Amino acid sequence: MNAPSSPPPNQPARQPDASALYALADVVSTVMAVAVGGSAAVVAALGQFALAVVLAVVALGIVLRLWRTRRRRRAAGVAKRA
Repeated sequence: MNAPSSPPPNQPARQPDASALYALADVVSTVMAVAVGGSAAVVAALGQFALAVVLAVVALGIVLRLWRTRRRRRAAGVAKRA
């Protein structure tokens, strides 16, 4: 007969694998460096511009979400009063 095995010890939570993101960042920086000619200042400026575009898209999404929620609350408030 096999003795009952003890439960496995608590394993630490798995950390997400970020190697794909690092690889993507390396590819983007390499493409930018090759396309521009390798000037560090120009590549840094383009990187800041790309970051600004991404942050603007995120901010636009937040504003649209809040606007949509506000419209729904107004509609629900008018429906309750009627």
